[in-house]
Amino acid sequence: MKKLLATISILALFSCSTKTKIIGIQPYGDIDSKVLDAMTEILKTSYQTQVYVLDRKELPQEAFINIKSPRYRADSLLIDLKKQCPDSIDYIIGITSKDISTTKRNTNGDIKTPESKYSDWGIFGLGYKPGKSCVVSTFRIKNVEASLFKSRLQKISVHEIGHNMGLDHCKTEKCVMQDAVESINTVDVANFELCPNCHHKI
Repeated sequence: MKKLLATISILALFSCSTKTKIIGIQPYGDIDSKVLDAMTEILKTSYQTQVYVLDRKELPQEAFINIKSPRYRADSLLIDLKKQCPDSIDYIIGITSKDISTTKRNTNGDIKTPESKYSDWGIFGLGYKPGKSCVVSTFRIKNVEASLFKSRLQKISVHEIGHNMGLDHCKTEKCVMQDAVESINTVDVANFELCPNCHHKI
């Protein structure tokens, strides 16, 4: 009996230490259910997590800018997502159909040149590394056939949550954590999965 109790205690301790992470998907505005289903499917598969779709909300107006074109600052959205994230959620990923942007900087922290190009740079997604929140936009991946759109959406979602989990950009060819290097083509040729090295890190 004592041996059985000890075994149960060890199993309980192991279960607590390997608690399944929970990801929340935060729709900004009216997001098609097919988009939410595609994100839920790939995040569950890639990270063996529980995934829940949260109630939709509007984009925060303080994130809106109109420098080159109407956009929302992704860094402001990350702050909004982190503030609004329920305590029960480990990571939260925002999804919007609006264009999002950030400021691209070099290794010294200065804005990349030319500043006119990179001070407000349109992007597919952005995530804290490590952190609790990330955001993906469908604005720059739309206007293609449905299968390609779904592929792009899923890969970008896996990529940004990977950053939340502490993963850097990966140099392994076709790893989903590869830097897009300002091209959607990099996303298109990437695998859906993390490479073995990245997978080991999480």
